[in-house]
Amino acid sequence: MANHDRVSERYYGEINSEDSHEATRTRIHWMCREATGKRILDVGCSQGITSILLAREGFRVTGVDLEEESIRYAQAELAKESKPVRNNVDFRMLDITQWKVKTTFDTVLLGEVLEHFAHPETLLLQVHRLLQEEGTLIVTVPYGYHPFYDHKQTFYAGNLAMCLMPYFEVLKLEVHHKYLCCVARKRRKTQLHMSPTLKQVTEWMQLDHVHFAEVEQNHLRLMKLRKKALDQAVEQVKRLRRQENAEG
Repeated sequence: MANHDRVSERYYGEINSEDSHEATRTRIHWMCREATGKRILDVGCSQGITSILLAREGFRVTGVDLEEESIRYAQAELAKESKPVRNNVDFRMLDITQWKVKTTFDTVLLGEVLEHFAHPETLLLQVHRLLQEEGTLIVTVPYGYHPFYDHKQTFYAGNLAMCLMPYFEVLKLEVHHKYLCCVARKRRKTQLHMSPTLKQVTEWMQLDHVHFAEVEQNHLRLMKLRKKALDQAVEQVKRLRRQENAEG
């Protein structure tokens, strides 16, 4: 079953809620700001919005995705752009883990990709190969549990950083609209048995503490609102029954 990730439509507010629209825009703009160099690889580019936004700023972008429908949509959107922007983007349908190209990139984007891998090291090794020395990796994943049928990983600050650590040095971890957002730098050599420092573990725990407290507070507020609505509905039913009995 294909994912049909309609990210461009969410970015422009054509589908889903206003919250989804705002979250998508925030996340994509954050990724664009963190890009370095000139040559960008957008892995899992979906409908192509991030690639096109970067191309408008003069970056040379290769966008790849497994889904033919997404690539067709991205190419149709690119066709609406000016010639300089069109010349800056190359959309391709391919499996990034099998791509044998010798080209290297200054920045690789993994926007909502890692959570679809049961064995993310397969992807990360390939990304490590495709990045220039000290190149930038930008990752976004859903923060915590997200009930989507094809999500094989649940990420929090610590296990995302540990997943990346053998291949990349984590420079930044942030949470935006329930998405964990990471910037990392390519290591010269992979180090499969690295351990985090106490300072790193403390920082990751603090990030999770702050944002889980916020998640729990939001759940508590929602539960109170639902209880209030339920109590009002029960009272309304009682009033209707009393009225019915009085009339009977």
